[in-house]
Amino acid sequence: GNFHTFAYMSTTGFTENDMYFGMYLCTKGHCLMTVNDRRCRIEANDALVKSPLVRISDLTASDDFEYVTIFEDDIDVLAPIATYNVGIVHDLLKYNKFNYTTNQEERSFLLRQKGLIDAHKAELHIGIESAKQRRITAHIVTLMEQTVVLEFIRMFLSTIDSSTTDYNERENNIMVRFMFLLFEKYNRHRQVAYYAEALHLSANHFTRIIKKISRRTPSEWIAVVTINHAKKLLRQPETSIKEVAQQLNFPEQFTFRKYFKQHTGMSPSDYRDMHGRE
Repeated sequence: GNFHTFAYMSTTGFTENDMYFGMYLCTKGHCLMTVNDRRCRIEANDALVKSPLVRISDLTASDDFEYVTIFEDDIDVLAPIATYNVGIVHDLLKYNKFNYTTNQEERSFLLRQKGLIDAHKAELHIGIESAKQRRITAHIVTLMEQTVVLEFIRMFLSTIDSSTTDYNERENNIMVRFMFLLFEKYNRHRQVAYYAEALHLSANHFTRIIKKISRRTPSEWIAVVTINHAKKLLRQPETSIKEVAQQLNFPEQFTFRKYFKQHTGMSPSDYRDMHGRE
């Protein structure tokens, strides 16, 4: 895995993998970083998770620092965990801590799962002829990644002192509900007023809360999610740009092109050409 990927993520805006979830295991050395405005030291045997709600900045690493990527995937692959386990999301936001020191048994589990996930993903990349086999393999990968995340959270919460937290439950609840609603409605509703009304807040108050919790405005979140899904569709060569615009419910292809270029600096066709070359 490449640790520089999520280090780079912390200092950029609408990057290619901005809506991804990753899990990493430090195997040697240490690094210092700021995670959601809190200084954090990652050392050998520490596991760390990265998501759109985990802001990483000011990363410096020792010369001998090494790590492995357990997995990285689009955030919507793991969204069902949050959807059906709202309390889990609250707990992670509550403690504002996203790393955990593993023991030997836990490290063995993570590395074993990494091997299995990588093997199944390799099968998908080399091209399984049967569409049914591809769907099954992709589903296995999703379930395995979800299992790793749930196991990490179980290990993490078992070591937490619930008495040590400064947590604004109401504001974090609004953030979580907004994210769930956004993933469900992003392709039909791209107006901040819609989400503010759905959460029974004024647009200004809603915007203040979301920016305070996540350092992004609701408008920025809407754009991030929309552009992320647009890129996924554009990477499918069998889907025309017109069809991408239709799936995202833009009134016409021109409107989609303008929106995409505004947030990425390139046209949908340029993005598709670039991805094809890569």
